[in-house]
Amino acid sequence: MAEEMIIRIAEPQDADSLRKLINETIDTCYFRVYPQEAIDYFKDYHNRANIVNDILEGHCLILASEEEFIGTGTLFGSNARRVFVKPKYQNMGLGKKIMYRLEEKAVEKGVRIMDLDASLVAYPFYRALGYETQAEDVIPVKNGQSLRYYKMVKKLGNQ
Repeated sequence: MAEEMIIRIAEPQDADSLRKLINETIDTCYFRVYPQEAIDYFKDYHNRANIVNDILEGHCLILASEEEFIGTGTLFGSNARRVFVKPKYQNMGLGKKIMYRLEEKAVEKGVRIMDLDASLVAYPFYRALGYETQAEDVIPVKNGQSLRYYKMVKKLGNQ
């Protein structure tokens, strides 16, 4: 009954499907933690143009089954970004699998410290992977609302 999943490099024609996966995850997982204005900000930030840029300029991975895209993540320089797993597939180790692949790629490229911005929702996930909090930050969004997140880092390799 277990679906076979593969991890592959994203291509520009995958951008719309990736955006759908990201928006579904944000809509499902963020509404209990963030105001609607912050959710709208997240969804706008993860727009098609930014996804395509990550595909073309970064190392963007897709975790997929034969039927659908299940997860994604991008390494852009030393920055892990746009790491999402569809809600029905969360808590199965798939996000870890994506992050480990991104970390392997970073080490291969000579990155010694990987960095990322973690939402309140993703913060415990990254802490469990060994990322350390460097700062808490806030972005003002519409209607006096704000989006709180954490800047995190992890030393890679045998240092």
